[in-house]
Amino acid sequence: MDLGPLARATVTLLASASLIVSCTHPNPETADRSKTVDLATPEPNAVEAPQPAGHGPALFANLGTLHHPITTNSIGAQQYFNQGLRLYYAFNKDEALRDFKEVARIDPRSPMAWWGQALALGPDINDPGDAGRRQAAADAIAQARDLAMKPSIPQEERDYVRTLSVRYATPPEGDAAAPARAYAAAMGEMAARYPSDLDAATLYAEALMDLRPWDLWAPNGEPRPGTTKILQVLESVMSKDPKHLGANHYYIHAVEASREPERALPCAERLASLAPGAGHIVHMPSHIYMRVGRYADALAANRRAIAADRVTLAAIGDQSTYAMMYVPHNFHFLWAAACMAGRRAEAMDAANELLKRVSWEAVHAMPMGEFVTPVRTFTFVRFGMWEEMLSEPAPPVEFPYPTGMWHYGRAVAFAATGHPDEAAAEAAEVAEAAQAMPAAKTEGLNGARALLTLAARVAAGESAVARGDIDGAIERFKAAIAAEDGLRYDEPPPWYPPVRQTLGRVLLAAGRA
Repeated sequence: MDLGPLARATVTLLASASLIVSCTHPNPETADRSKTVDLATPEPNAVEAPQPAGHGPALFANLGTLHHPITTNSIGAQQYFNQGLRLYYAFNKDEALRDFKEVARIDPRSPMAWWGQALALGPDINDPGDAGRRQAAADAIAQARDLAMKPSIPQEERDYVRTLSVRYATPPEGDAAAPARAYAAAMGEMAARYPSDLDAATLYAEALMDLRPWDLWAPNGEPRPGTTKILQVLESVMSKDPKHLGANHYYIHAVEASREPERALPCAERLASLAPGAGHIVHMPSHIYMRVGRYADALAANRRAIAADRVTLAAIGDQSTYAMMYVPHNFHFLWAAACMAGRRAEAMDAANELLKRVSWEAVHAMPMGEFVTPVRTFTFVRFGMWEEMLSEPAPPVEFPYPTGMWHYGRAVAFAATGHPDEAAAEAAEVAEAAQAMPAAKTEGLNGARALLTLAARVAAGESAVARGDIDGAIERFKAAIAAEDGLRYDEPPPWYPPVRQTLGRVLLAAGRA
């Protein structure tokens, strides 16, 4: 995930009230704390449809076998804890939260039930969180601390609670990131103290990743501070358990922006089978397949992810953060892979399905979703659909980024159909949109001005080709390549089609290959 801009936008959109955890729990004396259930999975009562009302959230049979034992005498509590942690690793935190709440309902004396809620309410690489959820997490971990004081609670569970408490401490003035740094350090101590607990190590790696979301590699390919440690920790986990759900997922994120994304191919090739009912997990291999040119595999991964999510959302509903963040991401990735694979019809279908989920009305509510709205323009350009591009209506004027990209598409279409003057006029509109764009406005992980500047250079290059000015076109395309190379890593990549392909086409036509 970078789940992309849509993910981060949706986090802002959704009311944190829906995630607030109640700090009132049933009578703690009603549960026997005499034993830890060692429950093999998959769960014996798991289903692939909602349970009848009154039986709690659905238990799914297709989320894998990850098992983290907690102190409880309740098979049901252990089942829901396992599922909650699996869903957490799959970035379905709303549903994980529901499962951890169910653990607390079944076994009111379990500190790990409240620890899980605090974990699920916290930030991740796609979701910085907000004040309401942070307060809810702090309240949940306070409940966990109270319960962890009982003599029957083992030291490891106390340490889990103590460590997560650090994350929600009040930060010193002027240093809002201090608790996150302290939490990462505390998770490192936790992982060292319990070397056989692979979840502790995996959560340590995640805590380090959260310190630098989507910034683990410098543009020159060098690892940022902490990246090498993240890789070491995750590789250690997978050497002990190659099928650890969280470690495989996080490792893909840890290396996808590197110069060696193929390091995660083993993770990509086994991840989907570890939790075939978790759409985001099924999708994740495509992050690596796209980077290594396995576009057909990226297409297949996202088709399967969309199908898996359709089943899951039929059971849990489609109003969750997950549904609004991750489901559109699958269509966005499907579109990108289809573009690179030369599959015009599938790319167009994916673009249209994406825009059903990110309508102009939705963008009004979550402005960062604006980033994906030019997908039809990019599809028309990618596949030379000039009549369709010139017939495409303009975006609403209040959305300057897709409007600028619409002018870009028209410039390319006019140039390709032998109308150099019209192409030049449209290219000028793109350049004007880039100049007018506020410097601080972002689209995805990149500045809107940077993306429109790139588009303006490509449009100017195509206009030059239409005029017969091949030298001028080559100069502009090379400038566009420099702009493209300067973009931050994002996924799918923020620009289509790659400018080097455009330059290559012109060089071939001019006999300069």
